[in-house]
Amino acid sequence: MSSSTAGARPVRRSPSTAAVLTVALLVFAVAMSSWVVWQLSASNRAPRAFTEREAYPTCPPVAVPQGQVKPAAVRECLTAPGARRQGAEVRVTSLTDEGDPIRTYYRVAPAGAGVEVFVDATDAAFGSGEWEHLHCPDVAALQTGDGCRPR
Repeated sequence: MSSSTAGARPVRRSPSTAAVLTVALLVFAVAMSSWVVWQLSASNRAPRAFTEREAYPTCPPVAVPQGQVKPAAVRECLTAPGARRQGAEVRVTSLTDEGDPIRTYYRVAPAGAGVEVFVDATDAAFGSGEWEHLHCPDVAALQTGDGCRPR
């Protein structure tokens, strides 16, 4: 062994471009897979109060154009004579500025103990991404939000 190679530092090789790209691609694939699984499990994030709610007769679903207020169909559904006897539920789908759906479920129990409201914002990319559960004293409070409280 010569004296010149005995004290020489080992040569460090830098990773190849292919190796760097492979690692980056794997990291990206894992991140995307995690995001897809999270999105697909959105229905599992619904609160127990929603998934285990009592079934009431449902009114036809309502779609609200972007930026508009709740239609009269919601009020009519929740104040109909049948709603007082059997309860009623109506789903309203509205869109965010980005076009993502927010689904709101309005429910009245038989004998009218106020209005239960579930808001599903899990598909809103720039929103809370969560469910909200409210109770309002009556149908009139839905217009202003007066007296509506989180549950």
